[in-house]
Amino acid sequence: RHSVICDAAARGIRKGSRTRRAEAGTSLPIEYRQIELAVSPGGVAVLSSVDRGTQSAQSLPKKPGAVYDPTWKFRVVILSVLFLVLIALLLSWNWLRSWSEPPAEIARQTVWETSFTEPEYQPTATSEQLLALADREILALLQQYPSSAEAFNAKANRDYLISDMDAARESWTQAARLDPSSDVALFGLANLAFQEGEYAQAIGLCQEVQRLKNVNPRVPLLLADSFLHAGDPENAALTLEQHIASEPSSRQAWEMLGNAYLQTDNPDRAIQCFETALRYSPNSKDALFGMSRAYAAKRDRDKAQRYSELFRKIASETGEEHQDQAQAFRDRDYAAHIAAQVFIDSAQIYKTQGDLEQAADRTLKGLKLQPDVIAWLEELQRLYASLDQRWNAVDVGQRLVELQPDNVEYQLNLGQLYAELEQSELAISTFEKAIELAPDDPRCKRAQAVISRLQQT
Repeated sequence: RHSVICDAAARGIRKGSRTRRAEAGTSLPIEYRQIELAVSPGGVAVLSSVDRGTQSAQSLPKKPGAVYDPTWKFRVVILSVLFLVLIALLLSWNWLRSWSEPPAEIARQTVWETSFTEPEYQPTATSEQLLALADREILALLQQYPSSAEAFNAKANRDYLISDMDAARESWTQAARLDPSSDVALFGLANLAFQEGEYAQAIGLCQEVQRLKNVNPRVPLLLADSFLHAGDPENAALTLEQHIASEPSSRQAWEMLGNAYLQTDNPDRAIQCFETALRYSPNSKDALFGMSRAYAAKRDRDKAQRYSELFRKIASETGEEHQDQAQAFRDRDYAAHIAAQVFIDSAQIYKTQGDLEQAADRTLKGLKLQPDVIAWLEELQRLYASLDQRWNAVDVGQRLVELQPDNVEYQLNLGQLYAELEQSELAISTFEKAIELAPDDPRCKRAQAVISRLQQT
């Protein structure tokens, strides 16, 4: 007969009582049967089974090379947890570093990196090139604004700086014709009159400027000096006392007031004025010379001699330092100053005409030729803010803060610009510096409120 042996466990044939598949790590008994198939002589198939007993699951035959590890799930869980812990540590480290390092701006080109290709802006430019640059700017202004008093004022200022007094007088006179209320033109003509000894004319022009409500601090000083030279010390003293009430730190005003009291035979008051001037400028030649004269008037020869010696010493030192200034316009640095001043005057004209782009461009050129003039930097920052060029305004604000780190207003302005640019970290750090400088300043208290709002967002 023919027999077929079938392994019920291997082929999944369940016979009689069903057997369950052994689970991993168990030794459940598995029932085995031998199934026999026989064919009778009559051709009828007879199926019978023979019990082969049971075996443990651990005794089951295994595939060659296969090794079963019952701890693999536990190991996978441990590795996953360690990986998550590592990620958390990395994130924490980056967060802590962002707080320990100062906030950084986005990478960009600053306004100070603006390139001017003209040779006059290069370090190798000569004084002749720089003066020619100023001439071209003046010519362009007069061509564009031939009826502008400010354009002629700019030309007159340039002429005065290069000691061309006749040209300066002609330009200021033309400016006064175009605009009789031009305080710049009237003051320029008054200054020329004073230098030529026309003190009465200088006094009249200065008084006319004062009637225009001009706030230029040089006007009362020139007026008082004209009174002194005209032999009118009483009006000079009155003018200076009014000026000192609003400008108490004006060294020049205290010196001139001392001279006025000397002319009115009041040496004690003169000494008080000169001492005040020396507090502001200990090496002031005029104040030292005034002290010598005042003590001589009091018959105090020892003090008069001492201050006279100090005066001669300082005069000798400064004389050696400035002995070449008579021809200073030929020096490159002075030529650069002249060209820079022309561009600043030009910027004011463009601003008056409403062309803020050109005004900012001319102011930047002026600062390129003569860097770090505080008043010019402040004006450039205002121009950029008006043009909504906040990053450029930030560049200027940063320079102002570098030059005067204890200036609360500069810190606050820079912080506000950062806030408007949504640079929260930079805004907060800048505002905090301002608060450290002046915690009781009302502006700093408002800055603290801005910090709170930025931290919430």
